[in-house]
Amino acid sequence: MDGIAPPTFEFETARLFLRPLQAGDEALYHSLYTDPETMRFIAPPLSGEQASSRFQKIVARQREPSLGSRFLAMIEKATRQPIGICGTTHHDAQAQRLEVGMVLLREGRNRGVAKEALAALMKRIFASSSIDEIEVKFSVENRAAEQLFISLGFSPCADAVGEPGLLSECRWSVHRSSWYVNQTVN
Repeated sequence: MDGIAPPTFEFETARLFLRPLQAGDEALYHSLYTDPETMRFIAPPLSGEQASSRFQKIVARQREPSLGSRFLAMIEKATRQPIGICGTTHHDAQAQRLEVGMVLLREGRNRGVAKEALAALMKRIFASSSIDEIEVKFSVENRAAEQLFISLGFSPCADAVGEPGLLSECRWSVHRSSWYVNQTVN
């Protein structure tokens, strides 16, 4: 199997516990995905009904062996409070490519936890699977995301093309070999 078994897909960093989303995380999901400020660089906010429906589907998929659609609650160790969700969204098995993403509550932003969590997730993916490339998508207007991804070794995808003036989403990636080189330097 090219993936991570669900029961072991939890880990910790210096400041965070990361574990699969559970039924009890619905309030966290709602607070993130229905909030206009949080969603401003991602997508239109969901209605309460949409959020509930999507959350139920996500929780049901957490036991599947696939690397795609794996969502983790980010719990701050010091407070034991959730501060966001990170995980995988799209898995292209043929290309050995996996897309990752993250959404943080206001209290989790601008504190370095995004880099800490994403670096740990990437390390886990590369160490536990044959994935060769990790990809991210973000709004061209989200400079904080751009700086985060640069710091983790991401660069624009060579095949990310769009019509001039119409590209509002950046697609960047990092390959296994260049990521490991970047980790030994930092």
